[in-house]
Amino acid sequence: MCLTPLRTWRGVLCVSLLVTGCYSNSVKPPAPISHETAPARGVASTAHHSNSREALVPAIDVTRADDWFDDVTEQTEIRFAYRNGREAERFYLIESFGGGVAMVDYDLDGDVDLFFTGGGRFSAAPSPPQISGLPAGFYRNQGDWRFSDEAPQVGLDEPVDYSLGCTVTDYDGDGFPDLFQCCYGRSRLYRNRGDGTYLDATSAEQLPAMGMATAAVWADVDRDGLPDLFLARYVDWTPDTNVHCLSSLGIRDQCGPNFYDATVALFFHNRGDGGFEDWSEKVGLKGEVKGLGLVAGDFNDDGWIDFYLANDELAKHLYWGRPNLKFVEGAWQAGVAASELGMEEGSMGVAVGDVDGDGRPDLWVVNYEHEDNSLYLNRGDGLFEHATARMGLAGALRQRVAWGTSLTDFDGDGWLDILVLNGHAVYSSNRAPFKQAPNLFRNLAGKRFEHVSNKGGTYFRQTHAARGDAVGDIDNDGAPDVVAVHVNDSVQVLRNRKAPPNFVSVWLRASQGALEAVGARVTLASRGDRPLTRFAVGGAGYASHSDQRILFPLEPGADAAAVTVHWPGRGCELFRGLAVRRTNVLVEGRGAVYEPQ
Repeated sequence: MCLTPLRTWRGVLCVSLLVTGCYSNSVKPPAPISHETAPARGVASTAHHSNSREALVPAIDVTRADDWFDDVTEQTEIRFAYRNGREAERFYLIESFGGGVAMVDYDLDGDVDLFFTGGGRFSAAPSPPQISGLPAGFYRNQGDWRFSDEAPQVGLDEPVDYSLGCTVTDYDGDGFPDLFQCCYGRSRLYRNRGDGTYLDATSAEQLPAMGMATAAVWADVDRDGLPDLFLARYVDWTPDTNVHCLSSLGIRDQCGPNFYDATVALFFHNRGDGGFEDWSEKVGLKGEVKGLGLVAGDFNDDGWIDFYLANDELAKHLYWGRPNLKFVEGAWQAGVAASELGMEEGSMGVAVGDVDGDGRPDLWVVNYEHEDNSLYLNRGDGLFEHATARMGLAGALRQRVAWGTSLTDFDGDGWLDILVLNGHAVYSSNRAPFKQAPNLFRNLAGKRFEHVSNKGGTYFRQTHAARGDAVGDIDNDGAPDVVAVHVNDSVQVLRNRKAPPNFVSVWLRASQGALEAVGARVTLASRGDRPLTRFAVGGAGYASHSDQRILFPLEPGADAAAVTVHWPGRGCELFRGLAVRRTNVLVEGRGAVYEPQ
């Protein structure tokens, strides 16, 4: 019996036998180690992990006067933690990825509710290995930062397969937001019945979304009024193919993606009768992927939906939409496939926004340790400039493993700031700890970014095994708040303390395409000396879904606002007289026809 050559990846040493089921005499099995993670701030740890809901204990308030965020988790009464099955000591690949959160106003009462994927567990017996899912979490917003646990009442408390990411859409066009849960095994689509409950409505025959699905986005690529599904998958992994690896400290740990075969992404066309057709070949999805971050939008302003996929240890993919419904993959040509040095990266979360104020959607991608995160500025004509270094973002996070992220105006100055959540992918490393601090960068008028994590709040001065993130205005005060998901620790909710003195919120409702209007562009007529442009996108962040309402800060004395909406491929409308300090629903066809000068 002989060993294959030693291989390293991301601080993990792999010793792979040519036959499975035993150790070589030259490799001593490591002694069992404790996998009980340290409790999150104010969280009492449990030994069995059989239930994701936990009790909180009082936390010490060390908030500073200039902090951007307050940790209000205890006040919300949200008791939930994503579980990855670590306690079984299987060291499976899927333990690395963690879960996500979706902001969804499921009952259309104007308040953001929260859906969390639950993860899963593994059997302790050596053989045959069994993987099972844990229940999701669902918390209804009761106002005043109070949430009630209503997963059983809404029909989302039954475990399915091992869950990872999640997203939101209205797939049947009835006006109520539905939920999609990415899983290892079969992913699930839950139909909102409009009566306060959800129904697992899609069978394996109607939507055969199988494999290790990490992220998903919905967008209407054929303009038939129904959202279609782009499903990112990771690698072709099963418990039987799991490789035995040692960390850089000589301790058993997970292996990285390079030890497993890549897979392909999937695309499903919405038929409108509750079922879906596999259009992966028809739309031209080609090439291997190890997908983690995924976002949909119109990145070249041609009216057709594009998709940007962040791959792990592979070049990123940019799929340009076309009238013939054939995607053209052009990440290398556009300049968004790799690092400034042309190196493929270990990419996780993605975000879209107008960073430099030129009205175009820029792309932001967060990466693995020893790699800079990547900021791609949109220069038009399908071309991007890699601007990480010149925008002051190089070197800042090279010792972190980044997952959740967002381009959001957190301080209400009209410029998009950057949020990054971090945590190592492996349990033990001599390079960096498993739990890592998050990061916050302030946008200095589109010229550079300032590292302001020390002003982020108590959450930013602590370490976490963070993964998914969602951003949105939970308390409707015009300031975007944050929900963060962690591995084997309680989720945390951060209230934004920098609410603008005045603002307008808009929610797009398309009538000639899918309701969410992915691909639309919204511009505030003026704020000071320049317009503000925001984009309706699908996906973004990591494994999560953010509030789809668009916030614009206004001058303090403004009592009304006007915005233009460029509907994807369908012209432009001007909406005047928008009420300030409230959400305005902008329905396609009800504004004034607008001809840009």
